[in-house]
Amino acid sequence: KKRSHPSTSMMKSGIVDSKSQLLEQRSHQVMTLLQQQTKLIANANGLPTPHLDADADLSVYNTPLLKKFSVDVNLIWSLAVALYKGTVQTWFRELVSPGLTSQLDVIRRQSGSDQFACAFTYLSFGQRDLASEEAKKNKDFQLAMYISHSEFKNVKYLAQDHIHTLTAQGQWQDMSSFHKRCWYAVAGQLGYSDTDKLTVTERVSWQCTLGMYLWYGNEADETPSLERYNRTFDESVANIHHLKTTKYTASPDLSCLWYQLLQWWLGDASVAQIDAWPLDLVWLLNIYKPSGSIDSSYLLKWVEQLERIDQAELAIYAALFLPEPQQRVNDILRQCEWTDEDKLLNVYHIPSKNLCLAKALHAHDEWDFIEEYKILLEGALYEQAKMNLLCFVLPVYFKCKVDDTSIEKCLSYTKAYPKGQDELIQHIQNTLTYLLTNDKNAETSQMLVEKLKQVPSKYRGRHTEELFKNLIEAVLF
Repeated sequence: KKRSHPSTSMMKSGIVDSKSQLLEQRSHQVMTLLQQQTKLIANANGLPTPHLDADADLSVYNTPLLKKFSVDVNLIWSLAVALYKGTVQTWFRELVSPGLTSQLDVIRRQSGSDQFACAFTYLSFGQRDLASEEAKKNKDFQLAMYISHSEFKNVKYLAQDHIHTLTAQGQWQDMSSFHKRCWYAVAGQLGYSDTDKLTVTERVSWQCTLGMYLWYGNEADETPSLERYNRTFDESVANIHHLKTTKYTASPDLSCLWYQLLQWWLGDASVAQIDAWPLDLVWLLNIYKPSGSIDSSYLLKWVEQLERIDQAELAIYAALFLPEPQQRVNDILRQCEWTDEDKLLNVYHIPSKNLCLAKALHAHDEWDFIEEYKILLEGALYEQAKMNLLCFVLPVYFKCKVDDTSIEKCLSYTKAYPKGQDELIQHIQNTLTYLLTNDKNAETSQMLVEKLKQVPSKYRGRHTEELFKNLIEAVLF
C-alpha cells in the first residue's frame, strides 16, 4: 500500500467546468508573466533567492483575460495597477464619471436657482476643467483659477486665505451655498462649517466623497492618503462639528473589494477582507508591495492552487517567494509530479541534493526502499543511504529464515556502498561474506559478534535491533 506524504492530502480535481478552466488559464498566465519580471539568484548553500526586476510593472497582469471575470475582480485589479503607478486620482475620476450626466440633471432640477450648483457637481466628480469653466461663466475668476491650478499646485492655503478675505470684505455671507462649497472644496475643507451651517460633502455619493478627499484633501505634491477621510468616521472624536461631519458624510460600502484595497494601500488595512480578494492579486501584492502586511497563509493558498491544477513546477517557483520556502519546496519536490529536472537544476537553481532527497523520499513513500537506496547512493548522500540500508533494506531479508539467497542479496547491497566509506557497513559486509563461507571458527565468530554489539546508539532502533540480533544469531548458529 502506498504511503501518502501529508502534503498529498490536498484535494485535486480534474478541470471540468469553464470556471475551473478560466482559473487554470489565469494562474498559468500570472506565473508566466511573473517569471518574465523576476530572477532567481543561485545560492551555493541552499535554495535560490527570488529577485524582482527593477523595471517590473504590476500593470502587465491586467490582461484581457480578466474581462472574463466579474466586475468586482476587474475593478480591484485596475485599482491595484493605478495605486502601483501612482494614478489613483485619475482612476477615481474615471470610476465615477458615468454618473456625472444624471447627477447634473438632478442638481439642475433641485438647485437650479444656485448658479454654482453645476460647478460644485463637476468638482464632486473630479472634473476640474469643467468646474473651472463653470466658475468663469459665473464671473468668479479667482475661484476658476484656483480650481484649474489645484491639480498640480498646492493652492489649499491660498484658497483658505482668500475665504478669510472674502469674509472680512463682507462678500462671503452673500454667496450661495454651492458657491461656498466650491471654495471650501478647493481649500481642502470638506467637513462641517459651523460658520455656514453646512457640510461640504452633504448629499454627495460615498464614492464621490471619497474621491473629493483624494482630489482636494491632499497636497498636490504629496502621496495620496485616506487619513483625513478616515478621521471623518472616527467615533473617538467627540465634538459637535465632527459629529455633524460624520452625520452628513455618506458612509462607504465596506464590502466593496476595491474600497478594501484602497484602504489597505493608503489608509486602514484592517478594513481589508483579503479572503474575498482575487488570490492572484493577493499573491502578487506580496511581491510588488512587500511593505503591505499579508499573512503567509494566503501566499500558501496560491501555491496550493497551482498544485491542484497540476502545475508542480510553477508551484515550486511560487513557493520560492514564501518567507520560509524550504519546507514547502521540499514537499512539492517530494511528490515528483514535476517533469523537467534540468529546468529545476539550471533555471530554478534548485540544489541537486534537494532533488535527490525528494526522489528518494518519494520512493520511500511508495515503499520502494531499494530504489530509495539507489537514489541516495547516486546523489552521494551516504549517511542517508546508510540509514536506509540499515533500517529498511537489510531488515527485510532477515525477518524470516536466513538462507544463502537472502545473504547474497544483502551482500550485493552492502557492496554497492562505496568501499571504505563507512566502517559499520564494511563490518556488516564482512559478516555477510563470512556467513557464506564454509571456513568458520569460534574466534572469528566471536570477533564479528563483538563488533556487531558495539553499534553506535544512533543506529539502534526497532528495525536495526532486529537486524543485528538476527545477524548475531546467524553467526553463532
